[in-house]
Parts: sequence; C-alpha cells; structure tokens
Amino acid sequence: MAQPTPSTAAAAAAQSSNIPLTPSQTPLFENGMTILLNAWPALSMAVENEFGGPDSADKRDWMCGAVADLFSTDPSTDAEDLESFLLQILSDEFETALEDDSAYTVSQQIVKLRKQIASNDHSGLNALTAFWEQHGGKNKPKVQVVRQGESDEEDDGEDEDGDVEMEVDEAPQLVAVKERVEKVVDEDGFELVQKKGKRR
Repeated sequence: MAQPTPSTAAAAAAQSSNIPLTPSQTPLFENGMTILLNAWPALSMAVENEFGGPDSADKRDWMCGAVADLFSTDPSTDAEDLESFLLQILSDEFETALEDDSAYTVSQQIVKLRKQIASNDHSGLNALTAFWEQHGGKNKPKVQVVRQGESDEEDDGEDEDGDVEMEVDEAPQLVAVKERVEKVVDEDGFELVQKKGKRR
C-alpha cells in the first residue's frame, strides 16, 4: 500500500480541520474562542474605553457569537478570513483601527484552537481555561492608547501579562487607534457630512 506524499498528507490534514465540529465539540471551541477574544488587549481596551458606546461590552459578546456563527456557516474559514472579519467589526462597531497585526495573531490562535478541538486535542483549551481562571476572568493589560495626531513615543513598554499561550507565538504589543473624522468645509463655508472611516 502506497504511503501518502507529504503534500497529500498536508492537504488531508488541512481538509480534516475544516470539517464541522460535533455537537459536543462546538461548545468547547466556543468557550475557548470567547476566552481568546476577551483576552485580546486591543478589544478589551476598546470595551473599557467605550469606543463602541455604553453598550461596548454587549457588542463584544455579540462579536463572540458572530465569530461562532462564521465558523458554523463556513468551517473552511482561515486566519486571513477571520482577521478581515474581526477588523471590520472593530471598525464598524468600535470605530477602532489597529497599528499592528494583533488581529491576525488572535485569528491564528482561534483557527488553531478549532483544529485542536476537531481532533479531540484539548491541550490548548485547558491552557486557556487555566489562564482565565488564574486572572479571575479578567484581562486588563497595560496598553498604550494612541489617537491620530498624538505622539506615540511612550509606546515602548511591553506587558506580557495579557499574553495567551496556546503553543503559538506570543502576541505583539497591541495598540488601538480611535479614528476621528476630520471636518471638511466646502468653498461656501458649509460643513460636509463625512462617513465613518474604514480600515484601508
């Protein structure tokens, strides 16, 4: 019997990780994914500073449900797809953009977690649960807030307390940018209404 080539084996592994989760696996994945999103410093900062308004915490909960629905609808969602999805929500619901790749890092962690759960590997979920319990279910890292037009020279310190270790690379320093809409006045002196800024 012929052995599968490395490329064939890799393709099979990738395909198997995209299959729908079983009814017993789904809540495990959703719990771990929720911890990852709640432990994401950029999102935590947007919620704590109410970038999304007084119901920012509810929007974060909705965001977790939306991510779960995304994978339920399309199990083949990869890290790049999820990153775009998260960035769009940050822009639309929290009027926030990021200066780093933290959204992709979180997306990679979520996709890896899903693959682990699909293969009945609970090591990542157990590590996340232990992390969450040790931190009292809260994550308040020291993150420098930078608004457009302000100096970010003090953004040199790093705090590793908010890192979630799930056998992936450590998350980089996270910085959120609260977007501001500049006033535009036409030649007659009338102010033009501007749409909310989107991530370029």
